[in-house]
Amino acid sequence: MRGRVAHIPSRRGLVVALVVLIAVAVIAIAPTDRSGAAARVSSAPVGGGSDAWVPIARPSAIAVMVPRDPFKTRAMRRFLASRSGNITAAVYDVDANTTFIYHPDDREQTASIVKANILALLLAQEQREGEPLSAGDEAVATGMIEESDNDDATTLWDEEGGAPAVAAFDRRLRMTQTTPSDAWGLTTTDPRDQLRLLEHIALPNHVLRRSYRRVELYLMEHVSSEDYWGITAGPGPGVTVAVKNGWLPVEGGWQINSIGMVRGHGRFYLIAVMTNGNASEGDGIDTIEGISRLVYAGLRNHSVPIPRGTTGPSGVSGPSGSSSTAGASGSTAVSGASGPTGTS
Repeated sequence: MRGRVAHIPSRRGLVVALVVLIAVAVIAIAPTDRSGAAARVSSAPVGGGSDAWVPIARPSAIAVMVPRDPFKTRAMRRFLASRSGNITAAVYDVDANTTFIYHPDDREQTASIVKANILALLLAQEQREGEPLSAGDEAVATGMIEESDNDDATTLWDEEGGAPAVAAFDRRLRMTQTTPSDAWGLTTTDPRDQLRLLEHIALPNHVLRRSYRRVELYLMEHVSSEDYWGITAGPGPGVTVAVKNGWLPVEGGWQINSIGMVRGHGRFYLIAVMTNGNASEGDGIDTIEGISRLVYAGLRNHSVPIPRGTTGPSGVSGPSGSSSTAGASGSTAVSGASGPTGTS
């Protein structure tokens, strides 16, 4: 019996089969719209004149937006170079979950910005007791924040336990660079720690519940017109600003500080600026307000898309979280997955 010879397809047959396989693969990978149809892209007529059906390639990585470091812009560098005295500052872009720090190793005296810390501790103590602020404490707290009244600050400082109580509270907030002084205005801190404090005032956290945080935010949003300066510069109508300022004549010039929250018009950030060696109170205010205006301008429409997990500007990465130091400028950019301080 003659053996069966296997059928070997012709070269033309192989080509036809290959074309069919490619067509099936293209249809399989073509993206679909919500109705299940392959995505249509308008192009020049093919064959009978109808629009072509073509596959759309999708990127393998999702692009995320990372803000540029506001302390490294050309405008900011020129401004900082024009100012005298010592300057240290930090900004936490809440939406981008990214922190930027200028001169991260500097510590300064708080002057009256410590009053925000005093009130946060008082609220935590009342929360622990399950009580709202008493009418008396509320009145004193209002004077301390809205009018920056020093006698009111001393009253609450003594009531809640003074420097030891504030130090214990600050440890809960991981404010490792803050040292309370018996003379509360001489407490030392750095801008990163002030962001940690602001985080616990402005954002959900495990220390202060929303109802207590809102008490402090409300007061900081309603400071007197005489105290409405500093990080309030830049934001316009329709933007919510919560602020606490501090000023103190010290040896070698004026200590001028401003901390707070800015939210609105596409921005949501926490900011702390501390300066010393200013020739006058006004010089320090001018420095902070110049920085504030440039930060406000820089955190809108100055982001760049980067693929998830790759490195962006100044070494800042996407959601994976990393940090870098930007050399001679003294500016550090930190990106993380759990807020400005690594707390949850």
